[in-house]
Amino acid sequence: MFIDRRRREFLNLDFEQLLADKGIDSTLLVPRHLSKSDKHAAAPESPYLPLEMFDNEDYDCRTPEDWLALGQAEESHRKPIPAKALLPEDDVITSDDLRSPPSEYCWHLVGVLDYSKEKSQYLVEKVHQNSSETDPKGMNSLVAGSKHWVPRIRLYFSAEDPRVFVERIQFALRYRENTEAQCLYQLSVNCMPICPGTPSINADTLQRIKSLVLSTPGFRPNDLERHIGDLEKEIKLEYDWTMNRMIFDKCVMSSPGELSHITLPQKESPYINLSLRKTFVPTLTNIIRSNLAVNKGPFNVNVSRWDVYRLCDLSKLMAVVRLNLQDSLRSLVQDSLVSLTQLLLDACHSLLACSQDLVWGNDLITSPYLPKKNPVFVVDLVLDQTGVHYSTPLENFETSIVALFDQGVLATHNIPQLDKFVLQKLVIHDVELLETVNLWEPEVRELRKKVSNSLVQAVIPLKAYAAEYEKHLELYNLDIKTFLKCHNEEQTFQEVKKEVEHHLKDMERIKHTLPHSIVIGPFAVLVEPVRQSLIQKRKALANALLDHFAMGLRKQLENACEAYNLMNRKLHEKPKNIEELTEKREWMKQIPEELKSFKEPVDGIMSDYEMLEEFFYNVSDEDFKKKWTTIQWPQQVMSNMDAVVIQHVEDEERFRKIQLADQDSFERRIDSLEMLVAGFANHVDLEHAHELSNKVQHTSKQLKECQTMAQTYNTRERLLGMPVTNYDRVHKLIKDFQPFDDLWKTTSNWLYWHERWLNDPLSSIDPEQLEHNITDALKTMHKCLEHFKDIPDCQMVANMMRDQIEEFRPYIPIFHWLRNPGLRSRHWEMLSERTQMEMKPKANMTFSGCLELGVQNYVDDIAHVDEIAGKEYSIEQALEKMEHEWLTVHFDVLPYKETGTYILKSPDEVFQLLDDHIVMMQSISLSPFKKTFEGRINTLENKLNMTRDVLKEWLTCQRSWLYLEPIFSSDDINQQLPVEGTTYKRMDQTWRRLMKTAFDNQKVIELCPDATLLAKLKMCSKLLEQVQKGLGGYLETKGDSFPQIPS
Repeated sequence: MFIDRRRREFLNLDFEQLLADKGIDSTLLVPRHLSKSDKHAAAPESPYLPLEMFDNEDYDCRTPEDWLALGQAEESHRKPIPAKALLPEDDVITSDDLRSPPSEYCWHLVGVLDYSKEKSQYLVEKVHQNSSETDPKGMNSLVAGSKHWVPRIRLYFSAEDPRVFVERIQFALRYRENTEAQCLYQLSVNCMPICPGTPSINADTLQRIKSLVLSTPGFRPNDLERHIGDLEKEIKLEYDWTMNRMIFDKCVMSSPGELSHITLPQKESPYINLSLRKTFVPTLTNIIRSNLAVNKGPFNVNVSRWDVYRLCDLSKLMAVVRLNLQDSLRSLVQDSLVSLTQLLLDACHSLLACSQDLVWGNDLITSPYLPKKNPVFVVDLVLDQTGVHYSTPLENFETSIVALFDQGVLATHNIPQLDKFVLQKLVIHDVELLETVNLWEPEVRELRKKVSNSLVQAVIPLKAYAAEYEKHLELYNLDIKTFLKCHNEEQTFQEVKKEVEHHLKDMERIKHTLPHSIVIGPFAVLVEPVRQSLIQKRKALANALLDHFAMGLRKQLENACEAYNLMNRKLHEKPKNIEELTEKREWMKQIPEELKSFKEPVDGIMSDYEMLEEFFYNVSDEDFKKKWTTIQWPQQVMSNMDAVVIQHVEDEERFRKIQLADQDSFERRIDSLEMLVAGFANHVDLEHAHELSNKVQHTSKQLKECQTMAQTYNTRERLLGMPVTNYDRVHKLIKDFQPFDDLWKTTSNWLYWHERWLNDPLSSIDPEQLEHNITDALKTMHKCLEHFKDIPDCQMVANMMRDQIEEFRPYIPIFHWLRNPGLRSRHWEMLSERTQMEMKPKANMTFSGCLELGVQNYVDDIAHVDEIAGKEYSIEQALEKMEHEWLTVHFDVLPYKETGTYILKSPDEVFQLLDDHIVMMQSISLSPFKKTFEGRINTLENKLNMTRDVLKEWLTCQRSWLYLEPIFSSDDINQQLPVEGTTYKRMDQTWRRLMKTAFDNQKVIELCPDATLLAKLKMCSKLLEQVQKGLGGYLETKGDSFPQIPS
């Protein structure tokens, strides 16, 4: 009957709904198939481990053989055991290869057929309902489907409690999640490199470990000697891994967002709890059952009925066992807590009386705070950018040990009583726990308080000790590159020597004043890494200074070698002419003096190298070679100079021969140029003027070259000691050619200008340049007429050109008039009216077109219109200039004290500009040419006058406001003069609005020309005047001493 009731209870429970209620996704029970991206991923996406690896068989109520026995019939024919299995939806046989394509899984009705011990899996067969066939009871018949091998964690038997199976799945999922997180954590730490500066296990600690191993009874030292190296590497590797793990844990805790995929391993449950649950309880259970197994009387451990159990002696025995266990457990916890507390008190006994303001002192090697036995904790002293601290924060010791204290108590709170484990046939639903020590007990609280107080006191000397190392922080954090950048480049060796000796002495001082380690109460402080870092930093600074100085010497050697090398290269340069040869001889005379000037700095460099040897400095091979090369250079230069002197004698003779040949060729060239110049007297054809101009330019260039060459040959003759040749005929030839050059260049230019001035648009012609060119051309032609008195043909050409220029000269004023910038459409209309010709400005208008119209016949009319245009243009320019100047004139508006409003700075420059422009406008108003701009003139003149009136009224009002503002800011005055106070407030509101407007728009010409603004200012002045009169009467009545009101 009990079995039937349990079967009905299990059938009423929906297994898949139970999974959903627990938040379990069935797809997580199947291993995730690896994709292509997973092959290259740093870590595969969770879950990636098969769930059956984490199955807990303790949840199983039957063995595999017992489950299969449920289907064994009397006729030895085994029937399938009904169950549900997580299988793929299709009937394809699943593969164990995780790289196979994924399938969709769901819970199917199955029949369990067999079990494989090798695979630890059940063979199941899918069961489908056939709607076309029914059994005798009217139910759909079942049809067998495909067969699959499945692990137990994905197989739910219908005869087991679904709630227990869901807990089984939940346990496996949680176990797998923790395992995968631990794998990723371990992989991350294992892949970390050993960071530079990370503390490593010191030699003393390693030696102590070896001593303890060798002192082990029965140990054979010969076995250790063969493997000592491997064991040391293993210990160092384990130490480095532990340091990396601590660094990694700190990084994960400080950057939870970036490393959210990393889960730090949870603190393991206390070993006591683990031992009691997994060893102590099973051992006692086995002992009791083994001793009572053969007893079938009152101590029958296989009793299955509660009424029998309560009446037999076995229940009394189990009660005695429970009480003894509780007493033992309580004694165990109490003794452990007392031992822990006493251990810490013994270690902290010498520092319990330390005050919070403790100062350690100068002795950093000897500790006055020693434990009775051995220290409990090991910490590293750390110096970095953040300051002096310890590898483990000191505040963590108190919290961690107190937490460990509490965990030691709580570890014994979940120990089950033995009844359920001993009486396995008896149905016990709720497992009761053994009673033990609680955290709230007075004895426990007293011990916890002692532990906490001792650890709080213990960190006081540690903080004081760390404070003594703050003076080393600057050295520890000093960057050598930065130090060298700030170093003086021009230090002498004596200064460098003094500084190096200072660093070496400080290094020795650190060696003798800092310990390898020191014991302070319960703490063993490892100082060796800091000590070594400071020693190495001082040594590195000394070496860096020597390297830096040696680098400076190397640069000086390079500069000296470069100077010698440059001198040597210049010495071997081959002169190209006698000038270079003479210059080189003069330079060579100075070489001995230059070598002497190099000797002193080179000797200084060599002396510095000798001084470097005082510090046993190792000079590089390259520097050594450069050093001796520099010493050899002077002798090498002098030896090369002797060879060069002999070569120069040969070069001088060669240059003399070249000189004679060049002068003969030069004489022939002069003869040909004389014939060419004489031939210009026969050229008179104006049609070829441009060609003759080009020929003249070419000939002029040749003559200038000959003049330069004559000077060069004379100079070389002097340098070679040869007689100086007279080349006066070259100068005479240039003088004779000059008139031809002037004639044909001017003629060519005139023909080009004349054509351009007649036919190019007038807008492209500059009248000033035109007049200048005509004047210069006319002067040149008058000179040519004088020079060519003896050459009639050339004089005729000059005469013809002079006549053409004189004929064109009267048109110069017309060009000026037509190019007047003040000409407007109205002037062209006026000109058309006076000349009775239609004249309009066009972009392509030419002077030849104007001549065709006959403008040369209306010179007076054009001059009259041009005068009007010029005067009007002057007025227009003046108006534009004034308007442009006002665009850049601004008020200087300043905040006034703490009033929240503004005042105007005295605008003296604005008044000066106003006066100048008003005078100028009056002058323009009297001009007879103002008619065109009369409206513009009146507008600007009105603006200027209005601006002047507004500014004067504004400043007058501001002076009165500045006087009254501090007076009427007092509530006392406003109470005694209510009428004047109200009037002042009304005026003050208007004043503040005006000043806010001025602050927002500070352009004078935009704000001031406003009649409304002037009216507001006058109203303000009138109100202020009323307030001043009322205030004056009040002062006369009261006779108080107030400053006089300004008039």
